[in-house]
Amino acid sequence: MMIDNQGLILSTDSEAAAKLHNQAVQQLLDYKTTAMPTLKSALEIDPEFCMAHCLRGYMLMMYSTTRFHGPALTALASARAVESKATVRERAHIVALDYWAQGDLDRACSSWEAILVDYPLDIIALRLHHFVSFWMGRSKALITTPAAVLPAWSKNTPNRGNVLGMLAFGLEESGYTNQAERYGKEAVELNPDDLWAVHAVAHVLETEHRFEDGLEWTRFSKENWEDRNPFRAHLWWHRGLFLLEAGREEEAVALYDSVIYDTKSDFYLDIQNAAAFLARLEFRGLHVGDRWDVLADHAHANQDDHTIVFTDLHCVMALARTGRVNDARAYIESMRADSQKNDFHVAQTLHRVAIPVCEGILAYGKGRYTQALELLMHAKPALSAVGASNAQRDLVALYAIEAAKRTGSEEALRYQLRERDFVSQLGRAR
Repeated sequence: MMIDNQGLILSTDSEAAAKLHNQAVQQLLDYKTTAMPTLKSALEIDPEFCMAHCLRGYMLMMYSTTRFHGPALTALASARAVESKATVRERAHIVALDYWAQGDLDRACSSWEAILVDYPLDIIALRLHHFVSFWMGRSKALITTPAAVLPAWSKNTPNRGNVLGMLAFGLEESGYTNQAERYGKEAVELNPDDLWAVHAVAHVLETEHRFEDGLEWTRFSKENWEDRNPFRAHLWWHRGLFLLEAGREEEAVALYDSVIYDTKSDFYLDIQNAAAFLARLEFRGLHVGDRWDVLADHAHANQDDHTIVFTDLHCVMALARTGRVNDARAYIESMRADSQKNDFHVAQTLHRVAIPVCEGILAYGKGRYTQALELLMHAKPALSAVGASNAQRDLVALYAIEAAKRTGSEEALRYQLRERDFVSQLGRAR
């Protein structure tokens, strides 16, 4: 009988395959680029290893692009083919992967939560529930699910730090910054390789406007995360925000060019980081040259890929800010077509929130500031549905402020500033 790092049974008879599977899980949790090749090696040793097929499907889905949906479905089919040999827990993972591949994010999350009821040490079910909940804007679930399983994780249980890191992030997003910082730093002490926990503490420091502390917390060498996947650039993005708030704008621009964005990448998080950072630079009166152009090219090439709604906002932003109005309009129409395909979360969010925000961004780009402000104000109350963090979604508030400035209405500007300032003050109230 083979087991995973948490002592849960695996349906492989191969010790070597189980060991590689366990390594791949750890590498996934640590954002290592080696996770997928390691898992591939496990499947080469045991092609009938059900959990490894599920994990491969999960990893492919985490790329969050339609380009990998086909391979994810192939992994699902491979898992189904060996289902008779699978454990009860692994069969439940097949169901969850199936829902996710269909686009039914709510049922996928419910399936992972059901797994955690019976197997609270299932770190994969917990991490995926956290990942998908984050991109659905389910902030309460970011707290409640890790909190519900934490009592099962003793201080000596492997990967306990990852659970604490997830809990820390959820607490920060709901304003519990004291507890978030405590759990986040404990998580980093347990596992310094857990970038999500490092990230959670960075969010606390951003929320509390402790920018010098943030610069100290993110003082890493550029070589430190070379073996990590693109999430590493998001941590540099946070350091860039701290630099901007500290008035060190030239350093922030240099950081963007060196580590925040690789112009060859169209990975969803890289696009989000880059577009959001450039917009913040411009809102501060800085000139960014032709840096928007490559983002607009990537947006145009991926105009029919609406896997993560929050990415759509940044793609339209890049097209609008380069004056590619027709391309931006085509992108929004593609979003509209996807919003009518089903009644799942992504389609509903496209219709209710993302399309109005994108229309507002496009109106802003065309100089129609009153229309832009109206559209953004219409969408803001439900903005959390687009997913991402409070800090990331703050970009929409910045757009509304800039639009209000350009309407010439002092009342509109004061309203937007008061609204954002109050939220900001809450972040300082530790």
